[in-house]
Amino acid sequence: MAGKTISYRGYLKSCNYSCSYCPFSKHRASVAELEKDRRSFERFCDRVENRAAEFSVGAVFVVPYGEASLHRWYWEGLGRLAALPEIHRVGLQTNLSFSVENCLEIFDFSGAVRGESKLCSLGGKRDKLCIWATFHPEMTDVDTFSEKCRRLVESGVRLCAGAVGVPQNIPLLTVLREKLPPDVYLWINKMDGLERNYTEKEKAAFSAIDPFFERELNAPKADLNMCTDRCFVEADGGVRSCNIGRTKEVNWYQGSAEEIFGPQCGKKRCSCYLAYGGRADFAGRAFFGDYPVFRIPKRYSAIFLDLDGTLVPEGHRGGLPEVTRRRLAALGEKCPVFLATSMPKEEAWKRLGGDRELFRGAVFASGGYVLLRESREAVHSLEAIPLSGLTDFAERVRARVRIYRKNHQVYKITLIKRHHCRWREQECERVRELLAQSDCRVFTENNCLEIIGKGLDKGGGIREICGWLGIPPEETLAVGNDREDEAMGRVCGAYLRIPVFGEVSDCHFRKNPI
Repeated sequence: MAGKTISYRGYLKSCNYSCSYCPFSKHRASVAELEKDRRSFERFCDRVENRAAEFSVGAVFVVPYGEASLHRWYWEGLGRLAALPEIHRVGLQTNLSFSVENCLEIFDFSGAVRGESKLCSLGGKRDKLCIWATFHPEMTDVDTFSEKCRRLVESGVRLCAGAVGVPQNIPLLTVLREKLPPDVYLWINKMDGLERNYTEKEKAAFSAIDPFFERELNAPKADLNMCTDRCFVEADGGVRSCNIGRTKEVNWYQGSAEEIFGPQCGKKRCSCYLAYGGRADFAGRAFFGDYPVFRIPKRYSAIFLDLDGTLVPEGHRGGLPEVTRRRLAALGEKCPVFLATSMPKEEAWKRLGGDRELFRGAVFASGGYVLLRESREAVHSLEAIPLSGLTDFAERVRARVRIYRKNHQVYKITLIKRHHCRWREQECERVRELLAQSDCRVFTENNCLEIIGKGLDKGGGIREICGWLGIPPEETLAVGNDREDEAMGRVCGAYLRIPVFGEVSDCHFRKNPI
């Protein structure tokens, strides 16, 4: 069960980078200023350590103005907090300029005896550590940044990466997406000071990198009821609900849990990710897990992916793009990857060619035929279909009839019109009348009218595969792009609707409603 999230910002206002737009690159901290920041953070950690259980704290996130990762006391403090059994996540925003080996060593061995009766186990827990890494094109290059991300991931650290959405940097950020490990989420923050709206082309390009990008452009209205499980603590103990909220009268070092986490805002909209990403109603919670403020995707037991319009453009027949192929191969090393398509097996495998080996199995024909490679399969056959009547009707509307079988069992029938010819509602209704005595479901996709068994859909196929694997469907992720894919969202723990190709619309995530 998730606990409360505390974000912390100390006195630190200095950075080792000299980005042209950033005021903190101009300030060089004195020894006295750094010492003041160290004492403040250690005091904050003492308070968390002593009250974590009482306050039901589950996560601590350091969100500095400057670059905190350069200073030993932040790694010591995070390691000490990560050793607490009550704490599930600790994290840090950083430009990634620190030494991976040295800082992780400090984190690992930062546990300490605190008082005579309370003993923290030695060593921070790396699987609790979350790094929010920001890419600064003025100060580093794609290869250096992506390689450091890879080393952190290989070291057992959770990580997300991102950058500001500067339109001129789209080609560079596209390359960064290709270079990063495929399971590292790359976020794009909207650019302040652009003095114009993003063009549709720019929004499409950024959305192809970050499926949440358009949410950055549509800040939700503030809602106090959504902010009772988090607080933002300043160096002097001042408390706010989030980084942009109004400061409360209560102080971190004197207040009760009710006072500290009591919601107070003063803003009309949640205008940045730290504000809207920490809300209880944030839709991305299904994708990012119990502590979405870190922007790190939840780890799933299996992933189900639609083909047409999601992995490849609609109607594409040339196999997977090379970038997609690499990502799927890497994902497959971490958890099983499955295809979930309305296509029959023959057509889907033909589209994929040799890339079919990337998938552990598939849901074909929207659940009509389900396959777990080299072990299990289920064929849900169509019964009592009046084929002669369908054939006569198809001739009248100038459509072709395709019948798909497995082991002599018909699991799908498709009526195909000429390309770009859509099915009219009265034509669909006529087919339903012809099939009134058959247990089947009829739906259309582009120029195809599809007929499969009654009650079948992709979600049901996913349930079958999960049953064979012995994993709860709630631990799976599904990705699709149209209405037929929504059945996956009613079964899987998280559903990502993302039109990878074609017109970009609002991406959304859904939790399993069960």
